[in-house]
Amino acid sequence: MPPLEAQYGDDLHILRVDTTTALGQRLFQTAWEQYAVPLERRGTPTMIINDMVLVGALEIPTQLPGLVAELLAAGGNDWPPIPGLEEAIALDAELEEAGGRPLWQARFLRDLPANAISATLLVLMLVLAVALTRPALWRSQFLARVPLWVKIGIALIGLGVALYLLNVEVTKTDAFCGPVGECNVVQQSRYAILFGFLPMALFGALGYAAILSTYIYEQWIRGPYAGTMSLVRFLLAAFGFLFSIWLTYLQPFVIGATCVWCLASAITMIFTVVLNAGSGWAALQTLQKRGWKGYLRALEREARPVATSAAVAPATIAPAASSPRRNESRKRSGRHRR
Repeated sequence: MPPLEAQYGDDLHILRVDTTTALGQRLFQTAWEQYAVPLERRGTPTMIINDMVLVGALEIPTQLPGLVAELLAAGGNDWPPIPGLEEAIALDAELEEAGGRPLWQARFLRDLPANAISATLLVLMLVLAVALTRPALWRSQFLARVPLWVKIGIALIGLGVALYLLNVEVTKTDAFCGPVGECNVVQQSRYAILFGFLPMALFGALGYAAILSTYIYEQWIRGPYAGTMSLVRFLLAAFGFLFSIWLTYLQPFVIGATCVWCLASAITMIFTVVLNAGSGWAALQTLQKRGWKGYLRALEREARPVATSAAVAPATIAPAASSPRRNESRKRSGRHRR
């Protein structure tokens, strides 16, 4: 290796993997599986260059010099496509950048103003998460009097932000980020894809669309069990709120960059969960006391149309007016009796 590195200088990049570490061992095992190396050939030293796997002190010295010269003449090559290799290279670069400091601290300092905003919002969200576990705090008439159009408007803003980020991901364009933050760094990180296939922005758009559908079903469609929509909406908002806490934590301390669009989505989710906390907790407490059947029966009773009742008093028959002759006869009869 030293003669080759001396010969080619910066044109030859060799990544050394320490298989005594957990990360190195994991990469080593993954590489064997990726290239279907037979069990009898698995050992050290192993070198992977392009799609070639060279094993042992015989294959590497005899084949590597010719492969290097061949690939450089063809314009070079990229790192072998081993799952997890790019992340390991990035982690190695981060460790070198940190210079002995904790990684989270080095990441946080990359974009200090924007990451400080993220961290502040994260603290507020954690405090609110603790407050949400206390139902008595949300029995407020003020929250109950917030107009419906305000709640729907907040959910529409969240949906608009998610759709904008989804468009950025689909079209592979740069997001408008403003004076602070690194939106595109966040969008290009591995955390922008959930479960390896689902864009995070699409997940957020589906969540806001589900919340909006509960308003529509409850207020305008009014189908069966429309009263359950307050409970469903609160559960959706609570899940989205907790998910937003995780995403807000990732930005300053794991990714090392902050996306202002992501913060805007988190803020809309905060308002959504707060405005639905009162009705949501009321529904949950009713459910806890009566169970599902009792809760649904109570909703059915509330949904029944109120019957209109009217009491009719019996007519009273007024005595007929007496004629003058009859009155005179009664007077004479009274004198005769006396």
